[in-house]
Amino acid sequence: MVGMLTPQKLRAIRAMRGMTQAELAELAGISPVSIATFESGKSDMRASTVVKLCQALGVTVTYRVDGTEISGP
Repeated sequence: MVGMLTPQKLRAIRAMRGMTQAELAELAGISPVSIATFESGKSDMRASTVVKLCQALGVTVTYRVDGTEISGP
């Protein structure tokens, strides 16, 4: 998985924001089925999907590159 957005973190942040999977999917521009699949850990997220989800959730994207943490929007 790219970045630090694990299935557990995705589910927890979404719940803290009081969002349903369908609401998050609409805000991120992806399907509700994809949200369920990501949260269950059955599918890995692409970097572009991580960015969309983090933007929709209002959190920072964090990546590790060569041991260095890089944050984005």
